[in-house]
Order: sequence, then structure tokens, then C-alpha cells
Amino acid sequence: MLPAITLLALAAATVKRQGRETGRILEIPRFFRVRFKRFVFPDEKLLISVAGMPPESEANLDFQLTCNGKIVAQGVLKAREGVLGG
Repeated sequence: MLPAITLLALAAATVKRQGRETGRILEIPRFFRVRFKRFVFPDEKLLISVAGMPPESEANLDFQLTCNGKIVAQGVLKAREGVLGG
């Protein structure tokens, strides 16, 4: 079984990767309204959906993780622009 913290880390990594692809350094200081709906096992494939980061330097983004069409976890994460090396 994957721990809940791993699922949140995957959502955060997705936002950070999307930021890098657009030349932005994004950090995720917190999550809120998170709901876990079912267990996930290591061999299962996840689909991670996160709202796109707007041009502002800080935003609350909805996210959802699904497996075989069923919601595994969903919630909101706070994303903000960081500073390289800081």
C-alpha cells in the first residue's frame, strides 16, 4: 500500500514539473481539504490531475488522483513561486 504522504508528494511533484516546463520554480507549502477515498498498491497506475498554475505568484490548485477511473484522493494545494536556491 502506498502511504498518503506519497500520494501528496506525487501531486506536488506534478505541479513542480509543470512549473519547470514553463520556466517557473514552484513550491508547495501546504495541502488542504484533502480526502482519501481508497487504497493504492505499488503496481497500480495513477492518473494525476492538477489545475494549471495561473500567471499570479501564488494560487490554490485543485488536484485529483484516480486509479482505474476511481478517485483515490482529491483536494487543494497551495502553490507559490519560489526562488532558485532559496
